Amino acid sequence: MKRILLIGNSPLPEENTRTRPAAGLRTWQFLKGLEGKFDLRLATIAMPECYEGASEAAGRASEVRASGHVQISKNDPELLQKLQKLHDEFHPDVIIAVNTYPSYIAAGLKSLAPLWSDLNGWIMAEAQAQAFKMDSNDYLAHYFEMEKKIVEAADKFSAVSKAECFALYGELAALGRLNKESFGYKFVEHVPNGIEWLESEKMAEGSGNRGEEHKHGGVHTNSDSVPGNAFVLLWVGGYNTWVDEMTLFKAVSEAMAKCPNLYFVSTGGGLSGLDGRTFEKFKKMIEESEWKNRFVFLGWVETSEMPTIYARAQAGINVDRRCVETMTGARNRINEMMKFGLPVVTTLGSEIAEEVRACGAGIAVKSGDHGAVAAAITKMYGEWRGGGGRETKEFMAYGRAGMDYIKTRCNYETTLAPLLAWLENPRPAPDRNVNVEFGGASLSGAGKVLVSGAKRGLAKSRMLWRYLRENGFKKSFQKFLQKLM
Repeated sequence: MKRILLIGNSPLPEENTRTRPAAGLRTWQFLKGLEGKFDLRLATIAMPECYEGASEAAGRASEVRASGHVQISKNDPELLQKLQKLHDEFHPDVIIAVNTYPSYIAAGLKSLAPLWSDLNGWIMAEAQAQAFKMDSNDYLAHYFEMEKKIVEAADKFSAVSKAECFALYGELAALGRLNKESFGYKFVEHVPNGIEWLESEKMAEGSGNRGEEHKHGGVHTNSDSVPGNAFVLLWVGGYNTWVDEMTLFKAVSEAMAKCPNLYFVSTGGGLSGLDGRTFEKFKKMIEESEWKNRFVFLGWVETSEMPTIYARAQAGINVDRRCVETMTGARNRINEMMKFGLPVVTTLGSEIAEEVRACGAGIAVKSGDHGAVAAAITKMYGEWRGGGGRETKEFMAYGRAGMDYIKTRCNYETTLAPLLAWLENPRPAPDRNVNVEFGGASLSGAGKVLVSGAKRGLAKSRMLWRYLRENGFKKSFQKFLQKLM
């Protein structure tokens, strides 16, 4: 049985934390897809900010949590050394690193084992969005150095969207890895987000019908601000740099003017250390709005509460900014909404938003158009009320289509098929230890200028000789004369 060292992030979905980051969900997807098939050792790099308010032991996030699972804090100064020790004791046949930071750390391990790096979202697009929001390019170099180290080191990659696959190929080309040794080799595989039911979610789902629970209890909040007969439009998770807060606010407000029982309910909020401005701006606009009492914020809630919140909502919403991150990234909130049978209103741009439209799981509209988003919400609201106060067949079909899509297309076995196929015969990339330089050398000053100039001259001489040999001296001379005339 192959020995696999899986390096990812925590908290994992099974941990009852107040934040449920995408990195932990992605790690869980790989863990569950590989579990039982291989001799698996799991090491998670814990994000301490996600454990705020949790127990002291969870807050330390540097311990052996269970058999075969080692958890080390991201802030641990000996993180790499501890992973190297684990590696040396386990002697893995393969290393699989999930998410950018674990891939960056894994690239620093001393190992002969093939490395599969899962880059769950293009970090350079995320860095650009953060630079825009913070009005500073100071962040770009940090993220570029991480990405460069990963792309230079890994033998195989996976990306969360097809667009990100091509972005990765661009980086591989820029670093000289699309070379003669790797010709015909498939460096990058498409692994979309997978999602399945946790046992706790199955129990909550089996406790009642979404509509009935909503009618009898309203939304679980610390106030009575959401009546039992409200149409709850649900936002889930953080307000990241690629959220279009202006379009979201205008669209929901315009829909509220037409839909008297429409309420916007949000879990999550600002993201500590990443982006707090988007959420602050959104809340400020709401505080000055005539509809402010119909915007309800639950904050970060424990994972165990989420099934109930989904059960008491009528539809989910996602509004993205038009940017490269949207085109290359994923949206776990949409996958979760579909899993729980919520009809989805979303702007287009991301791969999963296109899937919502294609499979009929909701209404997808042009990004940046608040009128179109408002019209979609209003349409959804009208279909929920129906002609006689009942949900229309079209409204109910949204939820069923979403759940069917998740079950058939987003289960772990299906999404991880490329990885499982590679693991049948894992090998290092054919260009491992091959160094292709596009000019320049690891020297400084005059030495660097002389050596790089000599290398460029030699490379051009080789190119000229190959061109003459392949095209013939006579034909080449004629082309040269044409350029002079």
